[in-house]
Amino acid sequence: MSYAELLTHRCDVYHLHRETGAGDFGIPGADLDESYSYHDNPDHAGVRCYFTERNQSIVQGEPNPTVIQSFLVHFMPTTDVRVNDKVVWNETEFKLQIPRKIKNHHIEVVAVRSGSL
Repeated sequence: MSYAELLTHRCDVYHLHRETGAGDFGIPGADLDESYSYHDNPDHAGVRCYFTERNQSIVQGEPNPTVIQSFLVHFMPTTDVRVNDKVVWNETEFKLQIPRKIKNHHIEVVAVRSGSL
């Protein structure tokens, strides 16, 4: 059995893109604060991956508590994943942290999501 066959989940990867502004009120666009966003369409769709839950915590806040989940995600070594990429798996959005290439065999990255209860 190959490693690729063990990656049984599929996800969509969205890269963070810099938005260039035209400028307003006489201020050139180059002088404005940089803004970043994700495109509506995924940069890579149906990427092979494997999610395992690392931990989950609940933070009491106003007006509702917030649940924070952390997953360890495995990718093939040729997959283009970067810091702050958005990953959609099972209609749930995750934000990726720093990817680590493990002995040129696979990529491991922590994916985090948070939401109100």
